Amino acid sequence: MEEAPVVPLVWLRPALLCAFNLSAHLVLRKAEHLDLECYRVNTLSHMATSKTLAAISTRAGNDNRRALKAMTFAASAWFVPVLVGQFIFVAYILHTYGSPLFFGDMTQWNDHLSEAWIAGRTMGNGAVAAHLALAIVVHIGGPLQLVPQVRSRFPRFHRWTGRVFVFAMLVAVVSGAYMMIARNIGEWTLYLGFSMQMIFIIWFAAFTLRHAIRREISDHMRWATRLFLAASAVWFLRVLVMVWFVLTGGIGIDQTTGTGWFLDIMSVGQFLPLAGYEIYHRLKSGGTAIARYAMAAFLWFAALATAVGVALAMLGMWFPVLG
Repeated sequence: MEEAPVVPLVWLRPALLCAFNLSAHLVLRKAEHLDLECYRVNTLSHMATSKTLAAISTRAGNDNRRALKAMTFAASAWFVPVLVGQFIFVAYILHTYGSPLFFGDMTQWNDHLSEAWIAGRTMGNGAVAAHLALAIVVHIGGPLQLVPQVRSRFPRFHRWTGRVFVFAMLVAVVSGAYMMIARNIGEWTLYLGFSMQMIFIIWFAAFTLRHAIRREISDHMRWATRLFLAASAVWFLRVLVMVWFVLTGGIGIDQTTGTGWFLDIMSVGQFLPLAGYEIYHRLKSGGTAIARYAMAAFLWFAALATAVGVALAMLGMWFPVLG
């Protein structure tokens, strides 16, 4: 039997290398194909995810804008009864204290304000008169400062009434401090409330003027709003007291002496609108849609409560005198 011819390994090496290279090439091509498919899949997945996130972001942005619009509209609705109520309060002051001044019977002031006029007390009478006169300026000029149409259409009027308003508030602080020292105005809580109001007015007036001089209008308006709310604290106190009478019948208020635990609480509670504005401002600068909608609901409730309080104050305190 003949033996099979033996092929030298040297001859097989090129064939083996060729087969190996071909196999490696096929494997690499397959890997490249798989990588390409993975890339395509990942790209499509990323595009789908990006579109989904963009849609979610767009919806969230639209919801936030709608919530912001709802909140600012509710704030405007709350301001309407405040504006009307303050103008009616000015009419009350003019009638109650202006008429006796015009007819020369200043003692009639005492019918509405304890020891408002005492013969021979020059400084005390002057302080009361200045305080009442400045209250008219504050409750007319103050609300008008916050009306956008007034600011845009009558900028010169806005600037001059703003200056008069700030000056009037500072003088009112001085006259009020003198009245607080020279007269017995009630419990220590009333002194606390008035002292807080004086601090707020001086603080807010300084920053209102500072930002106005620097033409930093946005910051100026924020501090001017704070100043208006602090200056109107006693007016808000009257409105809140009337709302409390409706809800509880006047629990915690002694109508004969003008004292009581509720009035003690409201010595600080009169600044609730100021605290509410701080929350409103922060939500307006950056808040979630849910938080803004919640604030809008609260402002609508506050608008209703303020309207009721103003109506009751007109019927119970102001209109009987005006009538």
